[in-house]
Amino acid sequence: MSDKVRDIQSKIMKNLHGGDQIAAAVAYVPLFGWVFALVLKKDDDFCQFHGRQAMKLNLVLVVLFFAIWVLENFPLFSWAFGEAAFLHPISRSVWLISVFAFLALSAVGAYKAFSEERWEIPYLNELVDTALDQIKGGAGKGES
Repeated sequence: MSDKVRDIQSKIMKNLHGGDQIAAAVAYVPLFGWVFALVLKKDDDFCQFHGRQAMKLNLVLVVLFFAIWVLENFPLFSWAFGEAAFLHPISRSVWLISVFAFLALSAVGAYKAFSEERWEIPYLNELVDTALDQIKGGAGKGES
């Protein structure tokens, strides 16, 4: 038991002096935590990894929330997904599930960062890279 306590104390003291794991874990604070890791810890590759991953996670959440907002408020779709519409429970369920998934993935990412692990969120990089390729491909076709 005392070995575990000493191990935890040594990690805490190391974090107080170095702060790399704490900075990487702070990256998973919703919406703006990734800015801290990417901007203030530019020289630390570990913080940059977790900062980029947290930024991608936040980007997916914001895009999903914007899509749900458009479905619920844009006149073309609001008849089906609006406040009193028959598909509104589906859009609200997707919103609620995405919030819980985001918070859970942020908590696990922060824990892994604090534990000095380079854990990649499954499918996140592929999802963001595919979406960016589609956007770049669509923009390139329009210019020609």
